[in-house]
Amino acid sequence: MDLLRALLVGVAGRGETITYEQLRAELGLEGDLVPLLRALSEAEADAGRGLLSAVVVRADIGRPGPGWFRLAAERGRDVADRERAWHAERDRLRREHAPSA
Repeated sequence: MDLLRALLVGVAGRGETITYEQLRAELGLEGDLVPLLRALSEAEADAGRGLLSAVVVRADIGRPGPGWFRLAAERGRDVADRERAWHAERDRLRREHAPSA
């Protein structure tokens, strides 16, 4: 979980995204990453750092899947405008994890 967090923190701090496939390859993982990503996002949200899994996107649409938006809604985010909610979360993550100068 520490390696996953470190990788996603770097992606978030740079304002980038990473696909599920890239994430699996980068970490040498196989299978469904959703349970891991959900647990990490919940822990990060509980710590006041935002939903870190917002930077993980589907390759076919370049955005998170519906599960991320459900989690965001469960965590009190207004997802009526999904695009706005996703960008707001990524902006928050970029500020939170921006590399120090």
